[in-house]
Amino acid sequence: MLKNLTRNALALAVGTALAGSAHAFVVNDTFSGNWAETLETNVARGMIIDIYENAEVAGDFAPAALVQWFTYRDGAPVWLISEQAKIDPATNTAELTFFEFSGGAFDPAPGSPQSDPWGTATLKFNSCNNAVLEYDGVDGSGTIDTLTNLKGDNCVVDEVFESCPDFATAGPLEGSCIIGGGDPVTNDITLTNETTWLVQGQFFVGDGGSVTIEPNTEIVGGTEGNTDTFIVSQGGKIFAEGTPENPIIMRGFLAEDRREWGGLVINGRAPINGCPEGTEPCTAQGEGNSGTYGGNDPHDNSGVMRYLIVSNAGIAFNEEDELNGIALQGVGDATTFEFIQVHLNEDDGIEFYGGTVNARYLVLTGIGDDSIDWTQGWQGNVQYAVIKQYLDDGDQGIEADNNGDANDSLPRALPKIANGTFIGSPNADIGWLIREGTGVDLANSIVTGFGDECLDIDQESTFNNADNLTFTNNILFGCDDGTFANEDGDPFLVSDFVLGQTKNLEVDPMLQNYAPMPGSPAIGIGAVPFTDAFFDNVDYAGAIPSAEADWTAGWTVGLDRDLP
Repeated sequence: MLKNLTRNALALAVGTALAGSAHAFVVNDTFSGNWAETLETNVARGMIIDIYENAEVAGDFAPAALVQWFTYRDGAPVWLISEQAKIDPATNTAELTFFEFSGGAFDPAPGSPQSDPWGTATLKFNSCNNAVLEYDGVDGSGTIDTLTNLKGDNCVVDEVFESCPDFATAGPLEGSCIIGGGDPVTNDITLTNETTWLVQGQFFVGDGGSVTIEPNTEIVGGTEGNTDTFIVSQGGKIFAEGTPENPIIMRGFLAEDRREWGGLVINGRAPINGCPEGTEPCTAQGEGNSGTYGGNDPHDNSGVMRYLIVSNAGIAFNEEDELNGIALQGVGDATTFEFIQVHLNEDDGIEFYGGTVNARYLVLTGIGDDSIDWTQGWQGNVQYAVIKQYLDDGDQGIEADNNGDANDSLPRALPKIANGTFIGSPNADIGWLIREGTGVDLANSIVTGFGDECLDIDQESTFNNADNLTFTNNILFGCDDGTFANEDGDPFLVSDFVLGQTKNLEVDPMLQNYAPMPGSPAIGIGAVPFTDAFFDNVDYAGAIPSAEADWTAGWTVGLDRDLP
């Protein structure tokens, strides 16, 4: 079971399952603020509600509420202040115990409370603009059902669930709607955050269709089987734009383990390789019956994905047919893909099947197979990635292929990767496995802690195209079988090849978790050598320069999990 998850639906979903999850949204810090009721007498009663997203309550880490209630008794002001109370993820409610304090000004500095509780109350959030309080105390019982958040800033869950739209059917619980199993969506639809969206079967966004997903929306697969999959077809678009405060969550039914559902697939019309000579355009069929991808438009646009977490996905039908956490299949470089996490996936975390899509700010945690994988001639860029494997599973940090069936197939895979931190485990395999004819320019990155070597180069085609392999400003250290796989029969020593290039070091990167400590050789190692406008010209190795400048903070999960 995961612990200490922050800010998102995964923290609420662990251990609850869908059976108790009638509300889609997450009660987070955007719900904090001044809430008020205006009475018929024009005398305002109000509350200051503080949400603690990762509080320790009765030994558990969970979102909690602390409420200061300003009310009246016989016309005189009364302050009631609650104990910190856990927010129930099944109902978005908190069971409060109130104590009376002296005071009478909004936002008081109260003295000591009365020794006995004033009473109890149930606070239920319908949105970040609407809440209900049912109370039973010294002054009697009642309900306040018109509490409104006066802050308004960053409030994204601004509606109350009413019914399912015509492209969905009613789910088994209040506030849930089922999508998938029918015809592809070919118009523009929106998945709103007051609804729990249940993917059952394959949900296709078809050619000409688009899906917009609001921040703080939960999409749940695996309620009826682990092949439930969210698929964007060629010509379809996804606009999943979360925020740091309100990421979008695609998760499994239990949100506890791998392979609870199929995951996310994006199909584009950018070039791939592997077709017989003369085939134009080159296309392929996605694994898991996920549709056609590939084409001749490197600038194809499949939409925008930001602050998106895909968790508990990935299944293997057989050794050749598997679903990843996110599969980017022939996706073009007009697609925006940044601030993305894949967590606890059974197969690969993110796999690039050809295409030209670029990616920034990636987090891959607890992946069962390879964290980043590419094949079929991917020619995109990546900058800033944190890869952290768990002890129970994991293969390569990078598994890099041009094409497994035809190593010299064109266009050849030639991605550029900068500022990755790859943290393996003793049960993992190789940190960076470069093979099957791929090229790669890999810079300003750290690889450490893998069970085999940190770096291996394989296959004749890869060695023969060594001009397509550059390594600059990297730190490789602390892998169980050594830094480099120098194998008999290779045309040159991998260690000589890499260490002979610019400032690749075999030294301790001095990491605390994934952040460099003061004095780390990663700091000031040299500027990222790529001149492409995509890349920031930073001068450190790894995903972040320090714990204080951590772009993963607040919206991700599972990075604080320690390895034994």
